[in-house]
Amino acid sequence: MTNENEVNACNAFIDILKKIKGVEYKIDSSPEKENRKTPDVEVILASKDKDVQSPKIAVEHTIVEAHENQIAYVTQSYNVVEKINLKCQGQLPTDRYFLLCVPPPLIVGTSIKSRNQFVEKMICWISDVAKTLTTDQRSYQLYKEYKVLLYCGGSHPEMNGKVGRMPIRPEEAEKERQDRFRRSIKDKLPKLIKYKEKGFATALLLEDISFSHALSTDNWKDLIPNQYHSEFQLKIDYVVIFVSNEKKMIVGNVWKEGSQIYAEIPENRRFSFRQ
Repeated sequence: MTNENEVNACNAFIDILKKIKGVEYKIDSSPEKENRKTPDVEVILASKDKDVQSPKIAVEHTIVEAHENQIAYVTQSYNVVEKINLKCQGQLPTDRYFLLCVPPPLIVGTSIKSRNQFVEKMICWISDVAKTLTTDQRSYQLYKEYKVLLYCGGSHPEMNGKVGRMPIRPEEAEKERQDRFRRSIKDKLPKLIKYKEKGFATALLLEDISFSHALSTDNWKDLIPNQYHSEFQLKIDYVVIFVSNEKKMIVGNVWKEGSQIYAEIPENRRFSFRQ
């Protein structure tokens, strides 16, 4: 495994397995790296103790974005706002700080030239309007028909005189997030089902980077593609929803364990990985 998120999620799952099964697992192989002909699962886990009778586990991991192109938006918007912040230094009030909210269409899928033009335009506007804003006040600027928001966050000794980034979420954020869970499950299930039929246990690790620590599972069937309802129940042994930040797992919630699908995750199936 070379993907950092994948490695961290797998290690966190191994820790969870030790706590709920009392069995210590290790990474036995990475079929996806070894099999170049057909799509394969990412990882096979096996018990460290060969004398322990516990089936090998086929594992698939995927990142679930809160909205389309979330990762690209986060990365590129940080870069854009940091450029604006550096160019605004010395031009802003030093007794308060500011947060800039940039809509994704002005960032994602645009050229470097376009983003640089946006930076130059914002510098002039922010330098002027920042002087008029006090704590909790905000101002908007239209740019290519999109509203860009500047918010005055008050006073903080480490942030005063600076411009930081404030993320924006889609209007139908929860619907978009559920759509991405549904898509991730649809993409990963066929590979896991194949391994279940070979006698492996199976695990699906969903890494939620939307910064929302809970998923409403009251209607869990709505997240499962119709053609996979029975397979999901019978052939997927573990589904763990991880919450991550900067590629590190923060929380792991066991959503499915054997035939049990939790409408509400019990306390003893919620795991924290904060150091």
